Amino acid sequence: MHPLYIAFVWHMHQPDYRDLRTGEIPMPWVRLHAAKDYLHMAEVLARYPAVHATINMAPSLTEQMLAWVEDADDAHADDLWRLAEQETWSTADKRRIIDLCFSISWDRVIRSYPRYAQLLDRRPQALADPETFTDQDIRDLVAWFNLVWIDPGWRDRDPGLKRLVQQGQGFTLADVRMIHAAQRRIAAGVAPLYRRLAAAGQLELSASPYFHPILPLLVDTDVAGRATPGLPLPEPPFCAPEDAAAQLQMAVASHTAHYGAAPAGLWPSEGAVSPEILPLVRLAGFNWLASSETILSRSLGRPLDRDGSSLLTDPRTLYQPYRVLAGTELGPYMIFRDQELADRIGFLYQHLPGQQAAEDLIYRLLEIRRRLNDTQTPYLVSIILDGENCWEHYERNGDIFLEAFYGELSRRPELRAVTVSEYLALRRQPAATLARLATGSWIGGDLTTWIGDPEHNRAWAALRRTREHIVAYTAKTAGAAADEEVAARLQRAWYALYAAEGSDWFWWYSHRNSSQQDALFDRLYRNDLIAVFEALGDPAPEWLAQSIRQAPAAADHRPAQGYISPLLTAAAYPSMDWADAAQFQPASASTGTMQRGDRGAIERLFVGHDQHNLYLRLDLRAALDAYDLAIYLSGAADGPTGQQIRAHYRYPAEPPAQLAVQWEVHREPGQAAPFLYRADGHGGWSAVGPVVAALGEKTLEASIPLAALGLAQPDEAEAQLPETAMGTVTLARF
Repeated sequence: MHPLYIAFVWHMHQPDYRDLRTGEIPMPWVRLHAAKDYLHMAEVLARYPAVHATINMAPSLTEQMLAWVEDADDAHADDLWRLAEQETWSTADKRRIIDLCFSISWDRVIRSYPRYAQLLDRRPQALADPETFTDQDIRDLVAWFNLVWIDPGWRDRDPGLKRLVQQGQGFTLADVRMIHAAQRRIAAGVAPLYRRLAAAGQLELSASPYFHPILPLLVDTDVAGRATPGLPLPEPPFCAPEDAAAQLQMAVASHTAHYGAAPAGLWPSEGAVSPEILPLVRLAGFNWLASSETILSRSLGRPLDRDGSSLLTDPRTLYQPYRVLAGTELGPYMIFRDQELADRIGFLYQHLPGQQAAEDLIYRLLEIRRRLNDTQTPYLVSIILDGENCWEHYERNGDIFLEAFYGELSRRPELRAVTVSEYLALRRQPAATLARLATGSWIGGDLTTWIGDPEHNRAWAALRRTREHIVAYTAKTAGAAADEEVAARLQRAWYALYAAEGSDWFWWYSHRNSSQQDALFDRLYRNDLIAVFEALGDPAPEWLAQSIRQAPAAADHRPAQGYISPLLTAAAYPSMDWADAAQFQPASASTGTMQRGDRGAIERLFVGHDQHNLYLRLDLRAALDAYDLAIYLSGAADGPTGQQIRAHYRYPAEPPAQLAVQWEVHREPGQAAPFLYRADGHGGWSAVGPVVAALGEKTLEASIPLAALGLAQPDEAEAQLPETAMGTVTLARF
């Protein structure tokens, strides 16, 4: 009689921020996540010995972290570390610090500390003029930023850190150096604790390819067309299966050196798989790898349906391991993540009290076991997700949720948390067989996040041309193979090329993803390629001096960067919770796509979503109550949302002919909450009900369940805002 087995795989990854040409480390995220998350996740687990889990460490992340930890003279310290330890700052220095040092959840973290919240309130003015922050303001800002990027449990236990939190302001350079020293002490404990828990059998350490590349695209970029027929692809293609093999072999060597044993498991970067990578995975010595339920569904050629509770109607299909049949050979074991449960942890539970979130997850696991209705078979629920980025949005960095969940899991004999290898060892039945493996990733089941856009394809072309230069150099120097200098040059060149193969550069070239650091990522990618030529003693070609990223058009919008799950506060300034939303803002009084009568009315609109809700934030220049406000959600006329079409807005303005106006979010002046209306198909509107919202003097924030809009996922839709006496403003297509 088996319990329901649960395999948590917490994935840890950061881009390789090391500039191979300058030695600089422009971003602090490896250091900060080491201080806040990497040790924290293992320490919480260690308090519950009956709960076993897997942590996946990208090897280049481990290398970056340990290079800094073991660095006696700070040669591997990031740029923000150096800035924070200066005596005084130029205007440019202040601007850089102000840009970075509010990068954590504003509502959950920053506003919990009065001095930090005070600095946040002054941020808009400081962004316009950094000199409005005195040197003491800057010192307090860098001190608080580094303090909150330390696990709160450590802040409570460490007397020095606890004193600084209580002090609150007036920090000195010595205080900042003490915080930095604490961060290094914490990070120094990561690898030893991981090794100790692994030796005890409580933790499995799996790996990703060394520089976190998308393996199927390294093998052959043309495979992206399988999931997305007609996708524009680089021509000629990039084809380097030997590079994919090298990334795997480097990962195994690095992981073994730092953690004392070769990894049995592989989380291929972004869960990206194809049939071609399986022999390489097996050759590198991996026993199992993982991807997402979308890939399993496409491999089987049928959907994995869920009911109204988001539970699988056929749970047995997902909750078992598979092996892919290649001729007469069986590939490594494969497990597939439960996307719903992973997304609940990643996006939904941060909005609930930790105890309630833990109870919901336990309930869902128990319900899965009940629906399986087979205790003779060892079923496995795989919950695989980012283990570092969601916790800033939780109470106490996730402690309340994790402690409540792990505690309840320990007390439930019908549920058992295991490592993946532990489960495969105890399972007696043979794994199910997959006749074919679909090509794609956990994001939409395809590879379009990393290929297919013009900038993607220019980046792949640059990678191919640079690789061809190494191959040509190798052929030219073939007679000098024993020459130590030639061998050293080639080693440095290949290392730089492998760094350029990392997925992160292509992620940020996507039209779907944008950050305030797009130019930085473009520079780091091109510098990796330039470093190849410099390693070989050759001048870099002129085309590598040109940005791969096209200059943005003079538009008034920025695309969404990812899921958002904001707390609704209607604060005067949007919190970091809205940072990844699509944003729409008048470019000037007379240009841009927002056609306005009263051109000064709209300050900005934010549109975003997670797996469950659509979120809107509208900032006006005048008081909210000065307007009778309506926001319309419209689908393409022949699309799935183009039903029950209303031909007219509530106001005289006519909608564009190609749009099917279906939903209205309407608020009258003085109304406590806006209402959601649905077009009745006869020229009128039917009230659906009030919308969850927060109202400020000039701000409206709203959350609308996707289910209320008849959507399981966001569809192609357009948001429009007609303003009384101002005409119609087309705000968003999302």
